[in-house]
Amino acid sequence: MRSILSVCALGAFAALATAQIPIVIPNGSGTAAGNTSNAFPWGASAAGWPGLRLMCIYDASNFTSQGINQPVVITRLRWRPDNNAGAVAGGTFQQADVRLSTAPTDYTSLTTNFATNHGPDLTTVYSGSVVHTATLGSAAWTVNSWCVDINLTTPFTYDPSAGDLVIDCDYPGGTNFTGAVGQMDVQGAGSFAGRIWASAAYPTANGSQLDHGVVVEVTCNPASGYATAQTYGAGCVDDYASFHELFAANTFDLANSSVQMVPTGSGYITLPGNNLWWTPVGASLGLTDDSVSAALPLGFTLTYPGGSTTNVYASSNGFVWAQSNTNNGCCNGDPAALRTLGARWCPLWNDLNPSLGGTIVWDQDPANGAAYLTYTSVPEYGTSNPNTFQVAFFASGIVEMRWQACTITTHSTLVGWSPGANNRSRNSIDISASLPILTGPDAFGLAHNTSARPVLGTSLSLLTTNVPGNTTIGATLLGLVEVTNGIDLSGFGMPGCRQYLNIDSNAIWFPAGGVGTTALNIPTGNWLVGVAIRSQGATLTPGINPLGALSSNGLRLTLDVN
Repeated sequence: MRSILSVCALGAFAALATAQIPIVIPNGSGTAAGNTSNAFPWGASAAGWPGLRLMCIYDASNFTSQGINQPVVITRLRWRPDNNAGAVAGGTFQQADVRLSTAPTDYTSLTTNFATNHGPDLTTVYSGSVVHTATLGSAAWTVNSWCVDINLTTPFTYDPSAGDLVIDCDYPGGTNFTGAVGQMDVQGAGSFAGRIWASAAYPTANGSQLDHGVVVEVTCNPASGYATAQTYGAGCVDDYASFHELFAANTFDLANSSVQMVPTGSGYITLPGNNLWWTPVGASLGLTDDSVSAALPLGFTLTYPGGSTTNVYASSNGFVWAQSNTNNGCCNGDPAALRTLGARWCPLWNDLNPSLGGTIVWDQDPANGAAYLTYTSVPEYGTSNPNTFQVAFFASGIVEMRWQACTITTHSTLVGWSPGANNRSRNSIDISASLPILTGPDAFGLAHNTSARPVLGTSLSLLTTNVPGNTTIGATLLGLVEVTNGIDLSGFGMPGCRQYLNIDSNAIWFPAGGVGTTALNIPTGNWLVGVAIRSQGATLTPGINPLGALSSNGLRLTLDVN
């Protein structure tokens, strides 16, 4: 412990850099579109109602899972349109109020009584006019297409450890709004959020709904006088059973290419394909809009990660189930549903409509131990845009997804694979730029965090978790200098691992139950206020990689009095 305290002493004059921290909630929405939409809060003029009020309650995990584990001061809120919404001219709400508070109960216990959902720290953070800027529509949509931007006139201090965050938007109806607005981006399933709204019954609530989180960017600063603990970087050997890329309209870039998913015994390694094409010879399956085929016999047993099958089932919306399933996947690719439902391959999960044209054909090819599902010139719903793509299944277990001309202008599209059953998936990745992609059984990389914020005069534990069972020994590394992006350790025999600090000290531990623990006693003394210490976990784990060693994410600890 003496060596750790000497690190604190050496850093007595290190100052906390107060930086703006943008957090997009619900978690995961910063890199991908939400999976549904709604007009509330800023996509409705409310002209036909006495007013509109939308209260959203976001579980604290939407913050803590993004490294916000300490009090922060919220200074700005931004909302964005739905990725499938059309262009709008925008306009102005002459008067609107935005209120924030910490919910007194978990979001799952929300009620239709607005007042009881607010905590005692209820604050009107903004009152005045709100501008909805013009938007260009789905063709130009990105995750940064913010259309409503409010700098709070009264900043709000939020502590995720104290409860869930309430964002409450309220404005009059009638002639309060001039202009034109459209649908807002929303994360439904997987949002860990809920809403209460008032429209026709305003100011009384019309209803409530769980699994509904309007996408909001929350800009915040570390709260003055509060000790902070923030993670950065990622542990190595963080394996996922699933992968996907979610394309906004007009961004699909896999046309005239292919990828080959080769079984490894525990997952797939996805590589560039050979761009072969089977010319379909069978009859059309007769699929209609939002339909699923009967069993399509492969002619062999296909073994895939997590199971095996002799039949597959095609959805008219551009994906293939490994087992019988009537879910047709209408109407856009949904990352949350990809992970939670059954095993499926998704060459072009979109809202397709074979009722308007094109064919979907199933062919067996016994001579080559193969079977093919081919979508030829199947249009996107509501358009005449043709899309031609194919999935080839081989008795060896290889699955190849192939694309010819594909034109997607209206809906989001998902390409990927998942064994379902609540397996994890990376955030949306650029498939064409990320090959090879390796999947395997879900395995979390080493994670490093603290049991409490580093408040002066307290004791805490630095915890390294997800430690593999065959680990022999571990260490908590400490230093004053942060390497934010990490030093690549691949050259030392640790592929995918990074060093996130300059090492000034270390504490050895032996894992127990998959956890390594280092005690840290923090003395009192105002001279320590603002001292920043970095820490990271490391293990010796034979056979995990050529060196037999792993590293965790980094942890930034800033000492303070509260």
